Amino acid sequence: MCRRLLVLIACSLWLTAAAACGPEPDLAASLKLVPEISGYHDPGLQPDGQNKLVPSMTFRIKNEGLLPINYVDIVIAYWPVGADGEKDSLQIKGIGSTALEPGQTSEPFTVRSSVGYLSPMPRAEFFQSSYYTGFIIKVFAKRKGKTTPLGEFPVEARLLPAAKRDGARP
Repeated sequence: MCRRLLVLIACSLWLTAAAACGPEPDLAASLKLVPEISGYHDPGLQPDGQNKLVPSMTFRIKNEGLLPINYVDIVIAYWPVGADGEKDSLQIKGIGSTALEPGQTSEPFTVRSSVGYLSPMPRAEFFQSSYYTGFIIKVFAKRKGKTTPLGEFPVEARLLPAAKRDGARP
């Protein structure tokens, strides 16, 4: 009786392990980041009276591979142009339990840094200032402990239009 139980447990473990060992998608070859718009978001006048502008980008993720892909986090790093390190980063859920099928493109994601530029000068003059150097957004896919670069994207030197309360652009 004990031997049958051990055989049954061993077979169950083997079947479970075999089911979990399906083909793994190659994120570098399969995922493509499709940028839609970038620029600087204005979160409003700061308590000290200065204007604040933060880098922002809207993008989609496209599965150009042959396998469905699920459970992918997206890591976004904000690097000032010419700097040797990032000023801010964040991690978002890119693809959840519902797989992104081959050929499909995700809904858009909009990401914004929490850091950017503070200045007493008017927003309209900001990009002509000697203080402005720009940002590059570096994007990575992260799945099962493996991080894969998806690209580097310069932030366009422009103010993004503010969203209306209902989410639509003015």
